[in-house]
Amino acid sequence: MAEQEAQRKRENLNIYQQKCAAICATVPKRPTNLKLVFDLETTGLNFVEDEILEAAIMTVDGEVLFESRFKPAYTKEWPGAQRVNGISPEDVEDAPGIIDKIGEMAALLQNAETVIAYNGKQFDIPFLGKYGIKLRPDAVIDDPMLYGAVVYGELRGEGGDVSYKWKKLAVLADYLGYKGANWHDAAADCIATAYVWRRLQEPDMIEKYNENLAKLDEVSEETDTSL
Repeated sequence: MAEQEAQRKRENLNIYQQKCAAICATVPKRPTNLKLVFDLETTGLNFVEDEILEAAIMTVDGEVLFESRFKPAYTKEWPGAQRVNGISPEDVEDAPGIIDKIGEMAALLQNAETVIAYNGKQFDIPFLGKYGIKLRPDAVIDDPMLYGAVVYGELRGEGGDVSYKWKKLAVLADYLGYKGANWHDAAADCIATAYVWRRLQEPDMIEKYNENLAKLDEVSEETDTSL
């Protein structure tokens, strides 16, 4: 019975997402030169079964262009995610459905020149893709988590599998001197991500990035030689 309920929810959510995608497909193509930061809070990490609870989109200079919470269409509770993001079912009881706002989000993200999201390539962008938001073909997708890991410089793995360990946004932001707070609020995470992104463009961080890349090459070569 529980599995049947879960399957019904997946099917209904898929139909709902298709309706959202149809809205996104009608958004006019009006390319901009905007560099946009965005963040999502969700009911979980499963693209097939989970839903978006909150989204924020802002410029790299901190201008908020979109911010909203959403009432999930089919998910009634999310205790695991709630412990992380602090968003309860009661908090979104009177919020709009994402279907009511998806067009606004698509108009910004589908036309942006650059889209910046922390862990965006692995999570946020694929999650939005389930709802039909498709970035323009020439868009730059910038994920500060990936090159931030190199700057932070904590090695992981062994043998030929050595790499730099990804860090949570709060950890990397603190390392780079950020003094903000209120983690896992979508807008707050956007502000922190924008700070990290700007900081990583600065000459001292670029120098550190290059130094750590060279160090990684040395470690890899030493490992290959010892095998």
